[in-house]
Amino acid sequence: MEHQKPVIPGQPAKRGKTSNEQIKSMVAGDFESEEQKKIRNFIEQLRNLDVSFYAFRRDNFLKSPYSLVLPLPDQIVRYENMGNPVEGIDLGKVKHFSHDKMIQITSDFSENNYIRKSTFGRLFRGKIDEGSGMPPREVIVKRWDFLIPFNPTYGNYPVYYARQLEILLNPHVASHPRMAKLIGYCCDKMFALVFDVNLNLTVKDLIPRDNFTWSPRMKVARQVAETLRFFHGKQIALCNFTAPSISVDEDYNIQLFEFDRAANLASDNFPVLKTIVGGAYNYYSPEYLTSVLEFRREWFFTSDVYAFGLLLLELTLAKCAVEERPVNFVEWAKIAFAKNERYDRFKMTIAVPQLLIFDLAMKCVQEDPKMRPHMDEIVMELDKLSQFKTENRGLLG
Repeated sequence: MEHQKPVIPGQPAKRGKTSNEQIKSMVAGDFESEEQKKIRNFIEQLRNLDVSFYAFRRDNFLKSPYSLVLPLPDQIVRYENMGNPVEGIDLGKVKHFSHDKMIQITSDFSENNYIRKSTFGRLFRGKIDEGSGMPPREVIVKRWDFLIPFNPTYGNYPVYYARQLEILLNPHVASHPRMAKLIGYCCDKMFALVFDVNLNLTVKDLIPRDNFTWSPRMKVARQVAETLRFFHGKQIALCNFTAPSISVDEDYNIQLFEFDRAANLASDNFPVLKTIVGGAYNYYSPEYLTSVLEFRREWFFTSDVYAFGLLLLELTLAKCAVEERPVNFVEWAKIAFAKNERYDRFKMTIAVPQLLIFDLAMKCVQEDPKMRPHMDEIVMELDKLSQFKTENRGLLG
């Protein structure tokens, strides 16, 4: 299928010969088999779960400081006597892991396995014993947190969780080499996802390092841009590819492993992505922040472009947006670049490429989303820049 540009907000969509039903099929995958129908129905069950069963649990309460001064809430006793509201099933190749299995994988979510906080929860390292003398498989586990006292936002967690599973099971996402592979999940007493990725370093870890040189910085940028272009062509907006959510291997190949705000679009009319999101404030586009204030929470393809522009600024200035809170990172970047506060400022062979990349980044973060380039245009620009050679004072230092 010929690549189609995402539509600029406010303009009618132009789909050519691609019908709305075809777009829906591309986005959601083809659910025609009995197994796929079963999976779809199961995810709908998850979406409509009563979150109280997961929130009002004894282990959640015992980890709360309130447990020292308050008696055990009646809700906990009541929900403990209930069975699990839904029985997990294997979702194709994605296995359902029981609560006990999750405890085994993560050593009961021990502090030694803790990585960092994540949107809606925390990330942990884990190991799966595959037997037959094979070494344990290293995985990353994302667990949703339910803390006491009860937070009203927890009521939306089943929707978030079901939505994330939908995206991760999407054949376009599941088969993409730049996306961390989901191998398991848990809905037994907890919400958790198990990814087949060894998270040693993230782009956030690398950005301030001097040995993260210009060439690998641009390699990361190019891979992220290609990934976004691919998904925009499939009518999927990732909405979450911030520096802390991009894993990098020893050859600077990326994998995206956070998908909380992944959303899709299957409309011939107004190209808006509606979602309820949290975290990563400094990566939000101005139009998204406006929509939040107006209780619409709308994410556009151009919002992805804005976030990519921020990533280019981070790579160029060797500074993460999350570390500049609550400063407006774009305004800070303009001043910092003018003061020559950038990666390896004394290496003149990359002075010109830095300037060109900075200019491209500023196009991506323009206030008016209609003025931002499409991802296919960004990839073409990066390709053009990469043709220069270092020895000719080119773009890859």
